[in-house]
Amino acid sequence: MIMGMIVANQETKCIDTIEHECPVLVYINNRRRFIVVAREEGFLDTDIGRIPYRDMIGKVYGSYIVLPNGLRAYLLRPNFIDFIERGFKRRSQVIYPKDHGMILVLLDIKPGYRIVEIGVGSGFTTAFLARVVGDNGRVYSYEIRRDMIEIAQKNLEKIGVSHRVVLRNRDARLGIDEKDLDAAIVDIPDPWSVVETLEDALKPSAGAVFFTPTVNQVSRLLTMLESRRCWIDTRIYEVMLREYEPQADALRPRTTMIAHTGYLVYSRYAR
Repeated sequence: MIMGMIVANQETKCIDTIEHECPVLVYINNRRRFIVVAREEGFLDTDIGRIPYRDMIGKVYGSYIVLPNGLRAYLLRPNFIDFIERGFKRRSQVIYPKDHGMILVLLDIKPGYRIVEIGVGSGFTTAFLARVVGDNGRVYSYEIRRDMIEIAQKNLEKIGVSHRVVLRNRDARLGIDEKDLDAAIVDIPDPWSVVETLEDALKPSAGAVFFTPTVNQVSRLLTMLESRRCWIDTRIYEVMLREYEPQADALRPRTTMIAHTGYLVYSRYAR
């Protein structure tokens, strides 16, 4: 399957009708969902049938193609969650949507906000932040691994928000360039090491969320926050999400679930 890039101006043309180079979510069932790019050549090869990309061009989003076995392959316009689940490349553990929702609420992210992100990884959190801050906001993202910067850049380009993000291949523990920022999100193994850095970068009253997988990290982070005497309203959350089988005659929870992913430590900076 060939995955194409989505740039900002494609969002204006790929609204109702599928044109050349428009993104398409091919939905056959819950287990067979694919994000492709419509073009004149090539095809999507699945275990139950082959779909030429050219057969998608000219069709309306929401229509379908009938496969040789009689099943319908629906042609949908990909939503953000589709890119998160099927379209983004990943080379590391990522923060899941269940945690992203809480992060956005805790930090009260708004259009126009300027945010620092420490620890980019594959850019999943970066994408969430960039969608909310809008064209007048900025996400300043610090990452020490160059390969992760490159993956994040490509993922952001797929949803047309790369122009809202400044990716810096730098160690934030040595300091960051920006000042008077509205919020911060930290996802590194030693979040306590950037607490003093954040004090120089955040506006008074601004919040920070630290994502940490283990209680050991939480405990050490809390020790640092308490010792600084300028971090208040500290809270700790663990978000659980249980999905259900969408069957009217057999409604029940799924047998597997994503349980623990990490702890969210929220605190506000006050001088």
